[in-house]
Amino acid sequence: MKAPRVILMLVAVLTAPLHSAEPAPPTPAPVAIKPVEQGTDFLRFVEGDDKDVLQTAIVRYVSPAGVPVDLVGAVHIADKAYFDALNARFKTYDAVLYELVGRPIEERDTLKPGDGSEKLQWLGQVQEMMRNTLKLESQLQCIDYKAANFVHADMSLEGFFDAQDQKKETFLTLWVKAMQAQSGLQRDHEQPSMLELIMILRQEDSSTELKRLVGREFDSMEKLITGIESTGSTSIIGERNKHALSVMEREIQAGKKRLAIFYGAAHLPDMEQRLIQCGFKLQNVDWVTAWNLPWSEE
Repeated sequence: MKAPRVILMLVAVLTAPLHSAEPAPPTPAPVAIKPVEQGTDFLRFVEGDDKDVLQTAIVRYVSPAGVPVDLVGAVHIADKAYFDALNARFKTYDAVLYELVGRPIEERDTLKPGDGSEKLQWLGQVQEMMRNTLKLESQLQCIDYKAANFVHADMSLEGFFDAQDQKKETFLTLWVKAMQAQSGLQRDHEQPSMLELIMILRQEDSSTELKRLVGREFDSMEKLITGIESTGSTSIIGERNKHALSVMEREIQAGKKRLAIFYGAAHLPDMEQRLIQCGFKLQNVDWVTAWNLPWSEE
């Protein structure tokens, strides 16, 4: 018996929000993921002799007019050092376009996933559960969203729900797409058995081994999202990405010369393709360590 499909929870956490009112459907029949041109890797799990690391990419593109735009991949729960490094880097941009469905930061009294919507309360609960279990920090608590150069670049709650209604998109339909896409993935490692997972959970400090398990699943994230989006743009990825790039165009027209788009790493393969279609050219890739997992001494 296989362990629960960890990667499906990661999709929910890294690309949220979703509806949660419907139960998960039975696993659908596998379908092949449409072949696509190989894109940039935005998330990687690197295993080493002394430590393993989960890293996210900061990828620079240059517009036809010569404006640099960095796609900054986010992992929403990570080591504090990761968020500190991003905060320092964000000070170097004219504008940092950030994801957060709902109102801009300056219009909120509290910072909650889904802007406190009752439909999306489950999201904060899942993120908090994973944060506590993996002993990590929260992006919402560690990133300086009130920085003067931060620009809201996500959909309003009303816009997001309207887009889902127009597409007849629910948690059920997205779950089916995710399961179909996962069934079509070619994996380079086996998912852990239920016994292996139980043995990890029985350890005195299981968080490091759980992070290794989850981190390895992250390596499949971009292919999974490609599979989900291959049957049509979703509200959770494609439509929000369109909105973010429209804000980017507005900021460039306003004279901003160096921009970053700070979105969940799972969004970025689709966003990269949209930039390339607009004539942007990839310039370089930097990596930032989100999870640092040293091996214990024998």
